[in-house]
Amino acid sequence: MRFRMKLHAIAVAPISILFILSSAKIHPAYRMTLIRRLKLGLKMLFNNLRIPTGTSFKAHLAMALKILETPPETEGDVVECGTWKGGSAANLSLVCKLVGRKLVICDSFEGLPEGDPRDNEAKFYKKGDYSGTLEEVQANLTRYGAIECCEFNRGWFSDTLPKLNRPILLAFLDVDLEASLETCVRNIWPLLVPHGYIFTDECVGLNYCALFFSEKWWQETFDQKPPGLIGAGTGLPLGEYYVGPYSEYQDHPLQHASTGAYTRRSFSGYWSYYPEKAEIRSEFSST
Repeated sequence: MRFRMKLHAIAVAPISILFILSSAKIHPAYRMTLIRRLKLGLKMLFNNLRIPTGTSFKAHLAMALKILETPPETEGDVVECGTWKGGSAANLSLVCKLVGRKLVICDSFEGLPEGDPRDNEAKFYKKGDYSGTLEEVQANLTRYGAIECCEFNRGWFSDTLPKLNRPILLAFLDVDLEASLETCVRNIWPLLVPHGYIFTDECVGLNYCALFFSEKWWQETFDQKPPGLIGAGTGLPLGEYYVGPYSEYQDHPLQHASTGAYTRRSFSGYWSYYPEKAEIRSEFSST
């Protein structure tokens, strides 16, 4: 099955690249001609085949699109939380080189931490899962990416992210655990530029994605309404075949989520329509 999926990805790659990177908003300063778009996309595809990664090159292209659509005068670095062997970092570094931005790679380089019993995702992982050493990641970036654009932030997110103090254009969170997601969003959101993005790989878990719609969490943490998440439950529509839900994944062996969803600093995912309450208020005001 995995071979068929890889074969499909290779066969449709040129079309996928052209469709995903088709945008009137890509800034002309980056000189992204048709040939340059194809070359970037194909490099990303083959990096995915060379380096173990849990995300599709199409998801990397979607992040590349948002970076390329941002004018060069807009400040902000790109941040990756959770890099494993450096597959997605290699692809993001290629984009950062094109646009002259820094890629900050945050990882323990020891795999996942011990799971919190209150974390709904912890039961699916064990300590040390998805471990890639710093040396492995740097070697992959040297060979397949642009390591000269990269900065490495080694340690647990709870220790390193509070020390981040820089404007962020885009953050990619591939962190698996709910506790890690909460830590990342809590520390990164205030650093996002006004139209800054947060992308996440864990898009198929509805409970996991619920953080981006939680009115209580956003009110208590940032005194604002939740931003929502485009692609929650299925991932972005990037030419993959996925109906869901993930709990029935084994029943659909050829289906594959697009492994990417995102929110933006300026988005809103807040439900405000409560007609019953409006009717009650109207009744009281008329008496």
